[in-house]
Amino acid sequence: MRFRRRLPLGLLLVFALPAVPATAMSRPAQPTQAAKAAALALADKGWEHFQGGRYEEALAAFRDAYDQVHAPPILLYAARSCERLGRLIEARSLFQRVVDELLEASAPQEFHEAQAKARVELAALASRIPTLEIAITGVAPSAVELTLDGEPVFQTGPLERDPGEHTVVATMPGQAPVTRTIRLSEGAKERVALVLAPAPAVATRSAPPSGDGIHSARSDMDMPVLVGGAVATGVGAVTGVLFTVLANDRAGDAEALKTTLLAGGRNPCTTRPAPAACTQQGQAVDESRLYSNVAFWSFAGAGATGLGTLLYALVLRPEAPVQVTPAVGMNDVGLSVGGAF
Repeated sequence: MRFRRRLPLGLLLVFALPAVPATAMSRPAQPTQAAKAAALALADKGWEHFQGGRYEEALAAFRDAYDQVHAPPILLYAARSCERLGRLIEARSLFQRVVDELLEASAPQEFHEAQAKARVELAALASRIPTLEIAITGVAPSAVELTLDGEPVFQTGPLERDPGEHTVVATMPGQAPVTRTIRLSEGAKERVALVLAPAPAVATRSAPPSGDGIHSARSDMDMPVLVGGAVATGVGAVTGVLFTVLANDRAGDAEALKTTLLAGGRNPCTTRPAPAACTQQGQAVDESRLYSNVAFWSFAGAGATGLGTLLYALVLRPEAPVQVTPAVGMNDVGLSVGGAF
């Protein structure tokens, strides 16, 4: 009698009813008397917790009672316990289960009344569930991994959540996560904006541009050009020295012949026929001049080749650019070479 005085009439009648046909409850089997007794004790405990505002304990007791006897009034109070706890989405699910229960016309009146109440409370609950919309700017939403309260989400909204505090985390590869926390109140429609920046481009090696290709091809020519220039400079210098010696030698021969011819105090080369020594002296003079010219141009060529090789090595070297400018003074003309050597 203690349980009967404590339970509301709707729940009390669930357990006081005689055996109900299985079809009337839309269940495969009728609960036994032992199951009813266990459910009665659990429902009584759930009602006591519900009245005392201990809704978490009430929900657990009503769920256990419903496992023993599948009666809509018990599930109705489980839904109400969830609602009091602020777990509106779970409460909606339980209210919906009561509404969706298939009841025969011969089912107990208390079952139909519980279903009607659940339908009214379910409709009133719809407007109380808040929603959250996540707006992503700066990058494509598909490039962002989103979690809401630690659970992955695959849409930006509107997302239904229970009232309370919720945390949104947006993650992109190579970047620190962006976190936002927002508090939702009943019936609210909130929007949280996440401004993200694209990940920095990763430098990749690519084919060198046309200028680098030319430089690479020129680099392959550097050694042959430098070696060739050095050899040509050396050959020119040696040739110049050799022909300078020959020119001086022939000039000495010409001077000796001239001294011999002028020993008598007159120039015999002005008479006709001229002595053979005059012809030899003239040939020596011509050869001396020829050798001098060859020596001059050999030195000139060696100098030009050497200078060109030096400029090629310095001016065209990209890591140590050298500037070459003309230098014109009062009494000289030349080149000014500056830069890193």
